[in-house]
Amino acid sequence: MVDVVCGLDFGTSNSTLALIKDTKPFLVRIDQERSTIPSAIFYNFEDDSTQFGQRAIDDYVQGTEGRLLRSLKSILGTALVTERTQLRRRSLAFTEIIAEFLHHMKVSTEARYGISLRKVVVGRPVHFIDDDAHADRNAEREFEGIIKSVGFETVEFQYEPIAAAYQYNSTAGTSGDLAFIVDIGGGTSDFSIIKTEPQNAERGASVLATHGVHLGGNDIDRIVSLDAIMPMLGLGSAMRDKELPVPSWLYNDLATWHKINGLYTTQIRALVRQIMLEAAQPSLIGRLLQVLEQRRGHFLLSCAESAKIKLSEAKSIFMPLAVAAGELTLELSAAQLSSILENWSATIRTAVQRTLEIGNVTSRDIRTVFLTGGTTLSPVVRGMIKGLLPSAEIVSGDNFGAVGLGLAIDADRRFRI
Repeated sequence: MVDVVCGLDFGTSNSTLALIKDTKPFLVRIDQERSTIPSAIFYNFEDDSTQFGQRAIDDYVQGTEGRLLRSLKSILGTALVTERTQLRRRSLAFTEIIAEFLHHMKVSTEARYGISLRKVVVGRPVHFIDDDAHADRNAEREFEGIIKSVGFETVEFQYEPIAAAYQYNSTAGTSGDLAFIVDIGGGTSDFSIIKTEPQNAERGASVLATHGVHLGGNDIDRIVSLDAIMPMLGLGSAMRDKELPVPSWLYNDLATWHKINGLYTTQIRALVRQIMLEAAQPSLIGRLLQVLEQRRGHFLLSCAESAKIKLSEAKSIFMPLAVAAGELTLELSAAQLSSILENWSATIRTAVQRTLEIGNVTSRDIRTVFLTGGTTLSPVVRGMIKGLLPSAEIVSGDNFGAVGLGLAIDADRRFRI
């Protein structure tokens, strides 16, 4: 098989792999003919199979007995990455689980196209860990080790917003313009400022600034869950005697993709039963217990994610939730979403301003804003970016594929020279 270079975007929510054909990048069809694959693994306990991507999510939603893991990228750089988790009759480290997912992407592509993938440029956020350079380097080393363990021999990294910038630069029509690249995915928000050089795509654009924060679309899911769903399960309610609130950490974990499975233990269920005995509103805690017993935590967080997506187009949503005997309904308006996201938005605004400062440019200097990442589809996000960079034209790329395409461009440039 011929050796081919590739770009790999392992995302918090979705992942892509891109190749080059006739000097042009393209995304491979990697998940049921789709060019993006949800970053999800489902370990099926009924037939001992392992499913990936949308099939993994579908099997979980359909009630198949097993274990779903999502947002695995969020684990990189944390102490959890080296821990082991029990999957019925076997125990796997999270590094091994991530490797299984990446191996699936690699071998699926090789089989489909009859090629061998040994050299790869992999996207990484500007910061795996905010404000800790040592931890950030460790996270990259961990990630590199995982990638090499699945058969990639040469691994190089590129910041995700720079990869998106390369993709935008390859399609830009004018040289010398300043473009602000906004890449907001599931786990991180990354930014770059470039001077476009479409006539010199071989070298890539001139990068004036990069910056990023560990905040993304999954945090919106979490906020929606905590604000609009978890109160129906007892968040914010009181204990009967101690005049204290019900412990909030249970709800925080239930609203965080990679922590949900840790709540499905006998010890946690026993704790919730004890809380129910002492709660001022035990029926609410009873709903929480039902969610844990039925292992519906991922489902509820998926509902929060779905609400966020629907509010990209609708002014309000009304969504019955198939938990707790069908008693629960999620109701949310676009105005309410904007309000509860104020702190999230403030962090993004600060990051945009910091990127301008690093590039030593003003908002008036920016001619184009290139948006990528699924979270940039939100009107709340688009409106905020437009308000910060009012002189710029807003341009959207492939919201889920621009980074992967840019990584393939970078791989071709690096490994062909």
